[in-house]
Amino acid sequence: MPAENRVLRWLPRWRKLAVRTRAALAAAAAAALAFTLATVLAGSAVSSTMMSQEEDHAWRTGQSIAYGIPNAPQEPYADASYVVTDANGTWLRSTNLFNEYTAETGYGRPGVQPLPLPTYNMNTIATQTVQFHFPGTSYTKHSIAGRTVTLLVFPTNPMTTADLLKYTGRPNLPPQTPRIYILVSPLDAEAAAANVTHLLAWYLIPWGTLFVALVAWLVTGLALRPVERIRRRMAEIGEGAFHERVPVPHTRDGIARLARTTNSTLDRLEQALAQQRQLVADTSHELRSPLAVLRNSLEVPLAHPEGVDWPTVVEGALSDTGRLQDLTDDLLLLACPAQSTDRAQRVELHDLVSEQIAERAHAPGPPRWTTTLDSTTVPGSELLVGRLVRNLLDNAARYAVDEVSVTLVRDDTSLIRDNRWAVLTVGDDGPGIAPEDRERVFERFVRLDSARDRATGGAGLGLALARTIAEGLGGSVQAVEPLDGRGARLVVRLPLSPPSA
Repeated sequence: MPAENRVLRWLPRWRKLAVRTRAALAAAAAAALAFTLATVLAGSAVSSTMMSQEEDHAWRTGQSIAYGIPNAPQEPYADASYVVTDANGTWLRSTNLFNEYTAETGYGRPGVQPLPLPTYNMNTIATQTVQFHFPGTSYTKHSIAGRTVTLLVFPTNPMTTADLLKYTGRPNLPPQTPRIYILVSPLDAEAAAANVTHLLAWYLIPWGTLFVALVAWLVTGLALRPVERIRRRMAEIGEGAFHERVPVPHTRDGIARLARTTNSTLDRLEQALAQQRQLVADTSHELRSPLAVLRNSLEVPLAHPEGVDWPTVVEGALSDTGRLQDLTDDLLLLACPAQSTDRAQRVELHDLVSEQIAERAHAPGPPRWTTTLDSTTVPGSELLVGRLVRNLLDNAARYAVDEVSVTLVRDDTSLIRDNRWAVLTVGDDGPGIAPEDRERVFERFVRLDSARDRATGGAGLGLALARTIAEGLGGSVQAVEPLDGRGARLVVRLPLSPPSA
């Protein structure tokens, strides 16, 4: 099975593991890889260090031997492995590892080759490095048999025939400058590296990996304790304690951000729940009066039917029913604000405002309507945007004395698309809104003193519904200070629709 298929097969099982288990396994895998790499690097470092020491020792030994020939027929360097050859590569003397090749030209035994000859400037004492492959035959019993090793080559002082006879015991050798080949033995370095690698592989890798996995398990458990506290508190909140909040750790990590976000969500949830309960209470209160009036208007004629003008009774009941229907429709829109967030459609706001003003302008009597409308297009359904405009115009017409002014302008000077607005301003010359009430008038069922008359004041939902629709479209509705200090002035800001492709 290909490797990627095996990984894909185990991936679902990996995802099902607990976070602590996954953290411990991941830490163990990383530790095992790191310790393995450290073992290899440690063995290599030990080997490199000891080879450098071995090369330095060989260099000092070679220098001593080179200057001691021919005054020391028996070299006292028993800890060195070296060969002395003539200028042609013939072996004159050897010690230690080279004892099997003594006094031979390099061709006298099977598989033995002559040592390579470096090129020297005989006017200087110089050191060169050569590579020599020891043959792996039955005559070679050394640990380096069959391997290529490094040899340091030193020239000696020029020697006469008498010096050579004294040093080698061979007569009639021509005067020459012998060479010394000293082995840079890798055996000690390799043994030390093998010991280090063995110790690390058998002790550091398994026990170190286990230790790291255990630490990861414990640390992950400690890190997840705030999450468990959050879970327990959320379980308590889920049982109805909506005023409770989850504990926020004193850290700056994702868990603290999660706790703060959870508390923010709980704040909004508690607020929404309080608004829902308030809406139910206000609705019950508001519906009780018209229902009582409707019932009374029907029960009294039924109890005393003689002389009752039934068309008038039915007309009154129908009027009360229409008021209940309007109130129910407004409550439905307030209870389902998500409907106002549909921005896929486009509305020509100037046409919609113009049509609604035209309907009201033909009605007899005040107020007088003055308009200034720029061409604007906003997102949203025509039904909801029309409801927003109608509520604002009805509110202004209800309280205006002589005149209602409506302006619609484009605020599209910003280079940022999200900061381009359609600004609709509706003003009247009525009693106005006190500064302390300019925010309160947008609450549900709030009616100021001048709006408490049942026949003209409404249910107190018009402005609340207008703000709900505007905010659902990404806009806002505010009551601001009138320019001339008279009446009320409401400003609606809705985002402009992007140009059509």
